Amino acid sequence: MKPWLLIFALLLTTPVLGGAPWSWLNGKIVTIERQQEQLRSQLRALPPPPGVQPHEHAGFHSGFAPQPDSIRWVQLDLGVEHALDAVVVVPAMFGSMGAYGFPHRFRIDASNDPLFGESVTVLDHTDRDVEESFAPWHIQTGSTKARYVRFTATKLAPQPRLKKRFIFCLGELLVFSGGINIALHSEVFAPNSVETLPTWSPKHLVDGCHALGLPVQPDEVTSNGWHSGISSSADAAKWVQMDLGSMHALQEIRLIPAHPRDYPDRFGFGFPQRFKIEADGRTIFDSSGTDFLNPGDTPVAVPTPDLQAQTIRITATRLWERSGDFVFALAELQAFAGGKNIAPGGAVTSSDDTISATWRPEFLVDGRSSSGALLQEEAWLGNLSNRRQYTQDLTELDREHALALALAQARATWLGCSAAVMALVLVFLAILRTKRFRRLEMETLRQRISRDLHDEIGSHLGSIRLMSELALRDGSDTGSLEEIHRLAGEAAESMRGIIWLVREGDAPKLTSLLEAMRQSAAALLKGIDWHLNAPACRDPDTASLEFHRQVFLFFREAAHNISRHAQATRVMITAATHGRRFHLQIEDNGCGFDTAAVAAGNGLANLRHRAEVLGGTLHISSEPGKGTRITLEADWS
Repeated sequence: MKPWLLIFALLLTTPVLGGAPWSWLNGKIVTIERQQEQLRSQLRALPPPPGVQPHEHAGFHSGFAPQPDSIRWVQLDLGVEHALDAVVVVPAMFGSMGAYGFPHRFRIDASNDPLFGESVTVLDHTDRDVEESFAPWHIQTGSTKARYVRFTATKLAPQPRLKKRFIFCLGELLVFSGGINIALHSEVFAPNSVETLPTWSPKHLVDGCHALGLPVQPDEVTSNGWHSGISSSADAAKWVQMDLGSMHALQEIRLIPAHPRDYPDRFGFGFPQRFKIEADGRTIFDSSGTDFLNPGDTPVAVPTPDLQAQTIRITATRLWERSGDFVFALAELQAFAGGKNIAPGGAVTSSDDTISATWRPEFLVDGRSSSGALLQEEAWLGNLSNRRQYTQDLTELDREHALALALAQARATWLGCSAAVMALVLVFLAILRTKRFRRLEMETLRQRISRDLHDEIGSHLGSIRLMSELALRDGSDTGSLEEIHRLAGEAAESMRGIIWLVREGDAPKLTSLLEAMRQSAAALLKGIDWHLNAPACRDPDTASLEFHRQVFLFFREAAHNISRHAQATRVMITAATHGRRFHLQIEDNGCGFDTAAVAAGNGLANLRHRAEVLGGTLHISSEPGKGTRITLEADWS
């Protein structure tokens, strides 16, 4: 490639590449890309974002306000002072609206004073708007000790489809201490709130039910949990019991609903409508008198502070309807002591069982839900919060990268203009050089034509003159007339060769190539119904002799292969140009072949070789009994 063409090619192609080619114009690009790759690596190490889980308890909904800067807050009473580890905020999900009503600006405080006369701010996000996301906010609280936690919205969100009403909503507010959510079922005080059951209520802020669902690491292991025997009546009593082996001081008991993979649309599979939980014979939770809302894919947690127990029994008094029959099923039963689940490996007994490859008593305490391994809840929420933060950081780095790249491209534009001026100078000098070279070339051609005319045509004309004089003098010398005829023919043939040389030069027209292909097809495809569809090329279009040669030989090779091997009765040939792109397609209705199994041979190898020489692309499509289609595309020059 000539120098000026190389410069222009670089200027045209580098803007579509990544930042690396531009780093020599702006060193900041490399730093940003290194940070981007680090964030992407951290994101890959985090658990995947969960799908939004459908449930009826959307969470807490504030009262309506006429202005976005109206202050609204909600406060939790944890009962006693606790050493707080973290506060987690889960946005509310309502219908298909995503993070519904999450405030644009907010603050979280902790205090031992219910009026917050003295307090510690654990998160202040009142100086800028947050980016909308359904991921949770996980805030480490350090060594903070407090009884009350308050969430204050300082810039409300507009209510969807209403321009002059503003709200703030939360799905769940969790407070962790010693690995346990101590905010579960705590007292909620909200001086300005909306209660529209079953969707919105201040109590839903701490009911353990939110749209993030279960803390699960999905995998392909099939373990649904425990399944009771099948009953024909919903009121049949079924129970399952776990023995921990010894007495433990339990902090929380948690039921994990089942969701078998072969029932993808049945959330909360087998969860009883009415049930009670007993520990060593003492009832610690009783919903046997009223229907319990199916939790779907969210855990059902029961706080049990300082409960000493060895056995835990869940008794279903109204079963879940499956398909005309009734069952009781759970994916997992958890018991927390010292912030850890101590249930795995416990002894499981039950009133009756349904045993299968996916339902077994031991699966009730294997540390798994129906979709994967159960994770520690606080760590899982923290990782989801990190994913939100890393994603937002990556978005910001993308903006910085775009600005840095724009600066590098601006500098490149200046250099490009300078290079363009230099290129124009080089082009001008090259044109002068080319013109001089063409003059020399034309002079050489004229001298060659002159010699040819002198040697060939002059010699023949001189002989014709002498012979004609003899014929005129003798009057009946037929031999001289025959000699004149012969010499005249030779002169005409020589003249045609000279005219062809002058006419064709070193860049024949593409129409010549098409005509040569047509004549070759007539010779090679005798006895086959063939048709050449070649829209008329523009008359000035020319290509190099090498292009003509390679395409013509490619065509002859393909036509030869068809006549020899294809057993075809019809061949359709299409040749066309699109800009500087030449397109040739040869399709037959012959026997075809398996392109993956065919042995290497000269025919296909020659086609590939000529396509490679042309710098083009070759595609061969064929199946046994379905014919063959050969397509060549190459730039003509």
